[in-house]
Amino acid sequence: MNDKLNHENITFLEDGGQMGELMRLYPWSDTALGAPEKWPQSLKSTLSLVLNSHYPMLLYWGPNYYCFYNDAFRISLGSKGKHPRILGMKGEEAWSEMWSTLGPLLDGVITDGKPTWRENMFLPINRNGTLEDAYWTFGYSAIKNEANVISGVLTICTETTASVEAVKKLEKSEDDLKFAIDATDLGTWDYDPLNDKLKTNDRIKGWFGLDAKEEIELYQATNAIIEEDRERVNATILNVFDFNSGGKYDITYTIRNKQNGQERYVRALGRAWFNEDKIAYRFNGTLQDITDQQKSLEKLRVNESRFRRLVKEIPVGICILSVDNYVINVVNDMALLIWQKTLEESHNQPLFSVLTEIKEGIIPIFEALIATKKAQYGNEYPFVLERNGIKETGYFNFIFEPVLNQGEVSEIMLVAFEVTAAVKARFELEESERQFKNFVMQSPVSMGILRGYELKVEMANDSLLKTFWRKKMHEVEGKGLLELFPNLKDSKYPQVMHHILDTGIPVSEKESYVTFEEKGSRWEFYVDYDYVPLRDLDGTVSGIMFTTTDVTDRVEARQKTELFSKNLENQVIQRTNQLKEANDKLQLSIRSLENRNKELEAFAYVSSHDLQEPLRKIQMFADRVASRDLENLSDKGVQDFNKIISSAERMRTLIEDLLAFSRTSNHEAKFEKVDLQVLLKDVIDTLSDKIKATKTSLEYDALVTASVIPFQIRQIFQNILENAMKFAKEGVSPIIKIKTLQVSGEHLEHLNLLPENTYTEITFMDNGIGFAPQYGEQIFELFQRLHGKLEYKGTGIGLAIVKKIAENHHGTIIGIGKEGVGAEFKLYLPLSS
Repeated sequence: MNDKLNHENITFLEDGGQMGELMRLYPWSDTALGAPEKWPQSLKSTLSLVLNSHYPMLLYWGPNYYCFYNDAFRISLGSKGKHPRILGMKGEEAWSEMWSTLGPLLDGVITDGKPTWRENMFLPINRNGTLEDAYWTFGYSAIKNEANVISGVLTICTETTASVEAVKKLEKSEDDLKFAIDATDLGTWDYDPLNDKLKTNDRIKGWFGLDAKEEIELYQATNAIIEEDRERVNATILNVFDFNSGGKYDITYTIRNKQNGQERYVRALGRAWFNEDKIAYRFNGTLQDITDQQKSLEKLRVNESRFRRLVKEIPVGICILSVDNYVINVVNDMALLIWQKTLEESHNQPLFSVLTEIKEGIIPIFEALIATKKAQYGNEYPFVLERNGIKETGYFNFIFEPVLNQGEVSEIMLVAFEVTAAVKARFELEESERQFKNFVMQSPVSMGILRGYELKVEMANDSLLKTFWRKKMHEVEGKGLLELFPNLKDSKYPQVMHHILDTGIPVSEKESYVTFEEKGSRWEFYVDYDYVPLRDLDGTVSGIMFTTTDVTDRVEARQKTELFSKNLENQVIQRTNQLKEANDKLQLSIRSLENRNKELEAFAYVSSHDLQEPLRKIQMFADRVASRDLENLSDKGVQDFNKIISSAERMRTLIEDLLAFSRTSNHEAKFEKVDLQVLLKDVIDTLSDKIKATKTSLEYDALVTASVIPFQIRQIFQNILENAMKFAKEGVSPIIKIKTLQVSGEHLEHLNLLPENTYTEITFMDNGIGFAPQYGEQIFELFQRLHGKLEYKGTGIGLAIVKKIAENHHGTIIGIGKEGVGAEFKLYLPLSS
């Protein structure tokens, strides 16, 4: 029998649209699957179900996951790319761009037989000639063959890219709302009742008279409320924390600044958020100063609702009903999860005895399906379901397929996927945008939105139209700003706005001068303005949102003051000239001193380099003598020769330390803000061999972040740690402890440090041989040593370098010692730049 006859006799591939035709014509005999008439019955039945379904389905079969799919799924493959290429292809080849994710999921279903589910999963796909970002919601179910062995995986899949992008748009809208709140002088708070943590913006702290950097608790905020209102406010807050109250918070009261006594009449709007145990876990909102418009201004309502994503997973469900009484013949685990019923409660039971609440909404659909013998489907269709004892409306995408027997409907297959989260997200987005627009339009601050290089007016609130433009909304909407006010073409504002559109960098300016002209009329202002870029979902800057405040009165008042001040200038010219002359002399002295310092540094540096040349020759010729004539020297000669070698080595160390000392005056080194603990760990790592060899024990607590020259601070840490290991007691392992403390400069004036600065005090303590207290300053002098050079090696320059680096950083270091007990060094570095 030829291939054509074989295809014609494959009844399970009948119908099925384009994909059914492609499968009938496909040369299966040339593949590992073989001729279709020899396929197992389980594969044939599943393919018949897939091809005749209007819901997107994909079947993977066999150990290589050969691919089959229907017309509904073909749409997701795009116009160019996978269709029809992946039909019959191995799964790893067909989905190479995402196989690292899909492969393990399929292997899991094949291994344990349990269905799997993913919602809004990010999986880019090669289609339409490129790799596109896409989000998918899909479920995997195992398909067993006649031997009850899992041989395939059925995938029911829908693309949710549009829904995910809608959520992202909502988040962008919330960012715009935050900008609007900041621009309209609102205070914001966010309180965690479970941990008693309160966060506010700087505006609220300023109103309460609290330090902007200070962390505050709820009682500090309520203590700022005047005594007459405090009990009422506290009672309202406690009521809000009661789940039965609904969590809404709207109250007005008076606060008093604890520093200057200023009182403000404010309105607080917010809400409490509750967890599944009906316990308040968050309490947040805004505070508005309504002192000047207590009862005269229309109260602005802020958006009290926050977008909340559904956390309950609603899977795809499949069931098959008989036409008689709609008895449930087949139901999968996914459908049971949607209904929140068990298999015993559902299987072989009439559908409407299991889900009584859906009968009224679903019977008309069933009747239409039976009458027309055609599939019925819906998008975002509302059904009322009782779940967890509560009736609620869910939104579903569904396909109800007729199963025909001799031309009559004998069964109905239901496939449904819940999209409640996406529908509610869209509703929330539309509501948020509406509230945001109302908020802006009613704001007393002049605000507007311009789009594109033509600067077309998309929105302008009443304050902007009345105060600055002096026009009606219908006169400006959709028109370019320069079309409305041609005189602005020669001003700086078009260039400023175009620069924002090009770069996305916001611009603010205080007391900017602007004039408007129209039909012979001219009006001018001094304004404070903020221009903020508006971005599309792909990050492209497409517009500008701006706020403008009229400060003309303030500028004119200052100009009058400045004019008055100029009259006083002539009276101080003579004294100013005298001060200038004295200052010039001082600058000459400073430059002279700087030149001397540079000369001294250059002398030390050049001298050290010049000394190295004869030293190298001494060591070179000494090495030659050692290799050639050392055996011919007497014992006394060998001792003298070794002294020469030792002295040369000590001189090299002295020269290198002198070079290091000269470099500590390098003013070109850059300060960087770094974590000092990171620098300390670097030094400990560098000295690890020496630490291990000397059995040194190191203890240190957390260090601060400060603006320093990193390599110089490393040198301080290394010199001090090496000193502690070098001057250890014989037979006693060194112990070094490092402690950090924050100290005000007021307590350090005796060290010639600035009282207005804050310093970090880093203390290094060891258990070594120590030194007498009277040598606390001498040890930091150049070439000063308290011990013999044969007993303890060194040049006496190391601590001088440490002292100089500390002074380079506008700090200092002191030494405190006790003979036989140990040494203590305290390093002070400023925390402010």
